[in-house]
Amino acid sequence: MRTLRPAAAIAVALFAATLAACDGGSPEGTGDGVTPPVESASASPAPADSPVPADAPPECDDLLLASDTQVSGQQLGDCMAAAMLAAGSGVHRVDSSDGTSSIVEFEWDPEFAMSIEGEQRVVVRGDDGWLYAPETGWVKSDPSSGDPLVQQATTIVELVRVAGSPEVLAGLFATAPTWTLDDDLPVPADDSVAESAWRLTPDDPLDLGGVELSDVELWLTPDYLGAYFVGTGTYGGVSVTTSNTFLEWGGAVDIPDPAAEG
Repeated sequence: MRTLRPAAAIAVALFAATLAACDGGSPEGTGDGVTPPVESASASPAPADSPVPADAPPECDDLLLASDTQVSGQQLGDCMAAAMLAAGSGVHRVDSSDGTSSIVEFEWDPEFAMSIEGEQRVVVRGDDGWLYAPETGWVKSDPSSGDPLVQQATTIVELVRVAGSPEVLAGLFATAPTWTLDDDLPVPADDSVAESAWRLTPDDPLDLGGVELSDVELWLTPDYLGAYFVGTGTYGGVSVTTSNTFLEWGGAVDIPDPAAEG
């Protein structure tokens, strides 16, 4: 269903990399976020000579980056979510094996705002959100509307709002009880925010509302922020691989205001 495909791509852009596989429809429960986190397994201790940065969020206190170390998925997610909120803003590019590409800009201060520019254009600013329709321009979401185009805009905007939450990211990563740190390695994207970062892989597949994410790799900076993420999602017999290249953290972002455009 083409009308739901952009919503899937949006979720991919927000780390939920395999919702892009949902061309045939939206998986049950997508609008409610990820599968509830499983109980975290015990992680193996890291060497004491891998200090946590002094300005790291408290959630990262025990997450030491060192080779051949196993970390809790719940702790990894909580730490990254806190680091993202502390950064305040970011920009990343989403590239999918289905040929689509988008630029995503987001911030959480003073309110949540996000823009997605690509095959589909979406803006969320606080309680308001818009979908760009080539035939009519910006369409504002409205849950009470019976207009099919407005209903589509509302569905996509609400998905962006849910998937854009760092807490949703934390829950997604926690669906793998443990992750393994490989090493500090070159990031497989020339324009990433970091030339090298710590590569982590989940010890079990991730699960997003019934969509299984496999072949997942995450590159994490020493500040516990994403540098690169890639995964393959399968739903309804269709698989799509999506990568997320993080271009900037903590800088100024440019999020349109469709309300001001009239």
